[in-house]
Amino acid sequence: MFSYIDQDSWLHRRNPTMKFVLMLAVTVVICLSYYPILPISTVVLIVALTCIGGRISPKVFLGQLKAFIFIAAVFMVSMTVLRGLSYSPDTLYAWGPFTWSRMDLINILTLGFRIMAFVAMSVAFVATTRPRDIVLSLIGQCKLDPVRGFAIMAAYRFLPELQDHVQTIRLAQRIRGIESNDGLLNRLASPFRLILPLFCLAARRGDSIACAMESRGLGGTERTYCHEARIDSGDWVFAAGVVVVYAALIIALVYMGAFHFSVNVQTFGR
Repeated sequence: MFSYIDQDSWLHRRNPTMKFVLMLAVTVVICLSYYPILPISTVVLIVALTCIGGRISPKVFLGQLKAFIFIAAVFMVSMTVLRGLSYSPDTLYAWGPFTWSRMDLINILTLGFRIMAFVAMSVAFVATTRPRDIVLSLIGQCKLDPVRGFAIMAAYRFLPELQDHVQTIRLAQRIRGIESNDGLLNRLASPFRLILPLFCLAARRGDSIACAMESRGLGGTERTYCHEARIDSGDWVFAAGVVVVYAALIIALVYMGAFHFSVNVQTFGR
């Protein structure tokens, strides 16, 4: 879940800023459509691009998405129940006390697959982008101050380690006789017993990183870099390919009547 997968692939070599800008553009377009076909198509395209262009196994990539697939499924089920309890005059389906209109079902599917599309893009970005390259791209292309850039990299690299720290803290507490899964009260209190140790670990890590950055004179002089993140011809080809494919998809959906800017549309599917 949200971890970098080290590979030497065409997608890994693309500039992080370019990938992030394209993600934002696709996110805006997805938010404009009130039918689920565009988010579903986006998820399929993201999975195909990551597995082929990023040389990542579909099993590994979908394994990072499985928790979010479950969350999206729970969200859609909850929305289905809540929408079913509210009466709609143009009922399409009815089951006992539950009634759903056509727009209810469209909205539920659209919102659920929007979540999946956003998460798939985020996971693909993290899985195919080295943390070092993100910071170098922010400094080089976005003109971010190096001090803030390296602080972001330190925080970004610390987040994936949190799960390992959580496991270590739980094992240490279990050795000392604290069972986190023994009884309902222990399970409820277990997250609170992790907060203070994690806070101490984060403070200690932040102090050591601050000392390391200060000892190397970060921010005091003009810096040079062993590696630089540049936007090359491959990045422009990547951007042009994404724009062309996504524009063709939107044109096809508009032609089929499956792309609209309003929820008050009653023509699709008739």
